[in-house]
Amino acid sequence: MTVYIDTINMALMRSLLSKLSLIQISPKYLRPNGIVNSIPSSRYILQVETTEKCAIRTLRSAAFNNYEGVKLNAAQQTSAEPQQEVLENQHDLELAVTKETITKVNNQIEENSHGRLFAVIHFAGKQRRVTDGDLIMVEGTHPTNVGDVIRAEKVLLLGSRDFTLLGRPLLRPDLVRVEATVVEKSLTHTKTIFRNRRRKNYMRINFCRNHFSILRINCVRLEGLVDQRPEVEGVEGRIF
Repeated sequence: MTVYIDTINMALMRSLLSKLSLIQISPKYLRPNGIVNSIPSSRYILQVETTEKCAIRTLRSAAFNNYEGVKLNAAQQTSAEPQQEVLENQHDLELAVTKETITKVNNQIEENSHGRLFAVIHFAGKQRRVTDGDLIMVEGTHPTNVGDVIRAEKVLLLGSRDFTLLGRPLLRPDLVRVEATVVEKSLTHTKTIFRNRRRKNYMRINFCRNHFSILRINCVRLEGLVDQRPEVEGVEGRIF
């Protein structure tokens, strides 16, 4: 496209030079010795401006025609290209990959080769990442006593070295088991609460201590295979 435009410009410049060369000088401006008398500048400038305007108008029309031709060719090429792409059905491939992954996870569970497990549990309004032997502090008053063993049933996630199981939003109780023992129940350190109102002669100082419990995580383990579900769910270990 660039070579074509340069060729047009050269042709237009040649036509412009030919038009300038055809400018005739009246005999009254010629001396007997062939020297040209002074030509009125206004008339000469008018002729030159007229020639330049014609050349500029020709250049613009040629450039516009060339642009329209290029745009038309681009539109034709675009219309010739396919507008739709046919996608292959990936369901069978995804299903095969899923089955292979589940088989690998189940093999690690059966052989107990998954290594150390960790879990994310929801306990007392907060989410905590725990593993075997961790100590967590739970604020608030709870009816448990020191030495009681409790089970965290809201398990959001369980992971190991090679795989991670995500709940939607919770994992099944028959699949994951997280147990903890209450090792201490006490009060927090004394907190000072100071209230003051400016220009009101109001000052108050209060002291506060909250209850808390310390739990030790006994175990984070898998109870069964990933793709196996019990015949009756939600009954074992429950009190109605």
